[in-house]
Amino acid sequence: MKNNTHYWVLFNVKKQTIFGKIISKKMEKSKRILLLPLKLVFICLLYSFPIIAQTEFFNSKIKFSESQLDKFYSSFSMDSSQVYFNANDYYVHCYDKKTGVLNWSYRLESKTNTAPIAYRNNLIVSKYSSEYGDKCLQLNTKTGDTIQTLVIQSINTKPIFKENVMYCTGIDGGIGGAVIAYDLKKNNIIWEKFIAHGVDRQPYFLKDKIIANAEEDNWFELDYNGKMLDTTCEYKTNLFVEDIKCVQNYVHRTHDNKGISQTFLQEYFEDYENLKVSSNNNYTFLLGYSKLMILKDNLEIGKEINIDEIVTLPEKAINDYREILKIDDTTIWFFYKNLVVVYDYINYQTLKTIDLSPWRPHQVILDGNNLWLISENDGELIGLTID
Repeated sequence: MKNNTHYWVLFNVKKQTIFGKIISKKMEKSKRILLLPLKLVFICLLYSFPIIAQTEFFNSKIKFSESQLDKFYSSFSMDSSQVYFNANDYYVHCYDKKTGVLNWSYRLESKTNTAPIAYRNNLIVSKYSSEYGDKCLQLNTKTGDTIQTLVIQSINTKPIFKENVMYCTGIDGGIGGAVIAYDLKKNNIIWEKFIAHGVDRQPYFLKDKIIANAEEDNWFELDYNGKMLDTTCEYKTNLFVEDIKCVQNYVHRTHDNKGISQTFLQEYFEDYENLKVSSNNNYTFLLGYSKLMILKDNLEIGKEINIDEIVTLPEKAINDYREILKIDDTTIWFFYKNLVVVYDYINYQTLKTIDLSPWRPHQVILDGNNLWLISENDGELIGLTID
């Protein structure tokens, strides 16, 4: 808040909204005295939730060159003991989470916003191969040694694992974009289904089936043996993926397995194509450029929240990156315009905010009481303790 202005406020308790107006400090002294209590009310309302401090406990200190940071691509992931950092210097670096010690580094000849995939003692990364494509490597997480080169060129979405089998979408040089079951022990494809450009849409991995995208907003179901589950539908679609005829049309899927249509999203979000969507057992959360929507069962809107009205934005709030970090039974943690916001979605109130604007995060992960991020200022991987 600037020192040369005062504010008057009206707080609507029922609707939980605040209305304000800026008034020049050059007003008469008596008017300023009358406005003082209101200014105090505004401050109390504005700071009814704490702004949490952070302590930096880790910094990768790689010192990237200007040319390396000019085209900024970077990402990271972690497991219970280590952090894997795809850095702007074309290496993946592995750090001990507790001590911060660099355990090993491996040159990838490329950099990417797609994070390394950690599973048990394996780390799957993408390495530049030629102008025609990359290759996927399986590394040992303890040593950084190469275990094997996979026979697929890329993994395009977040996979799941069942013992030694990885289910994912990726590029197979033989057929192109596909949903794939891959045996890591035998290093071969068990089965695959051609889905063309659907390869870049995150599948839904349910207990007994996979729901994958077959281009645009068309989704189909198959089991974990690669068998199509719906082949006798009355309505058949005409897709580039010719052998997938029975599909359901929606953009996202809710916690209670309802499809969210493009028409619905266009009505409520200007940026519906770039939403962050996540669910727990009872609600689905849609995070847009300036709005958080909470859906109950059967697509009922539980709450629409203008985020700018529930937080105080930092002065340097320009950051298009946003992410849902965590959802539990009563709260949602999300990153928005350089703030981590902790919001009670049962009582509709902000509990606390964490200002990360000094680092301008490129990616953020919440890990217990720690926040890990990549700073767009200098490309470094940073670890912060939430005080």
